[in-house]
Amino acid sequence: MNPVAPNRKPIVQLVDVTKTYIMGHGGGGLFGRRNGAEQRVIVHALRGVSVEFYPGEYIAIMGASGSGKSTMLNLLGCLDRPTSGNYFLADRDVARLDDDDLSEVRSRYLGFIFQSYNLIQQYTVTQNIQLPLTYQGNGVISPAQEERTRELARMVGLSERLDHRPNQLSGGQQQRVAIARSLINDPYIILADEATGNLDTKTSHEIMAMLGKLNDAGKTIIMVTHEEDIAAHAKRIIRMRDGVIIEDGPSPRELEALAAAGTNGKQVEAQ
Repeated sequence: MNPVAPNRKPIVQLVDVTKTYIMGHGGGGLFGRRNGAEQRVIVHALRGVSVEFYPGEYIAIMGASGSGKSTMLNLLGCLDRPTSGNYFLADRDVARLDDDDLSEVRSRYLGFIFQSYNLIQQYTVTQNIQLPLTYQGNGVISPAQEERTRELARMVGLSERLDHRPNQLSGGQQQRVAIARSLINDPYIILADEATGNLDTKTSHEIMAMLGKLNDAGKTIIMVTHEEDIAAHAKRIIRMRDGVIIEDGPSPRELEALAAAGTNGKQVEAQ
């Protein structure tokens, strides 16, 4: 069940999505076979997941290691393809696209924030923020894009550090660069993978406050986290186990907001 009005159109739909990995190999040698049998392990990371995400939602995906949450985020980010099923992004089945088209989708419509920041150490703050732009067109940064870079740097509090490199920044500042980078193309969706995992508590909550403001401004945010206090910032929480969704509904924060507004959460969930 999705805590959104039933007349809204989803921006993302996963339809009966499975993802299977084959670990090991069947070759010869010391570890290739045992008593003549191939040594392969089939891992069912996702087992027929169907879910919808709507514009402006703020979703936390939770689960233990091996639950499938990171696999789902990789699929949503077009970093991987499902073994079967469909992934519709704004009505386009991106599961069927080739590598070049997937790369275009990633660079134009999706913004990424990673636990390890994934900044290029040799690049300045400005160059790291502009990195997604270099994958489009001729790679030349326009004056309008230069101005947007400066605006985003101001928004994340780094306007005085545009010429700094990652090793001159704190972990929190590096994650702020990553947030600005995720916004440079005005993406449909921001995907955050354990975005506060390497940060102290104070900085983590500063980053989450920033993501909250982005969501309040209309950005769709989907994040993976294993921390309940971080998930509490979201408006919807999806819990996974063994490759399936076992729980999907409004977060405690959203339920409180609905109660304050005099809205019955169960009525809002009904679809």
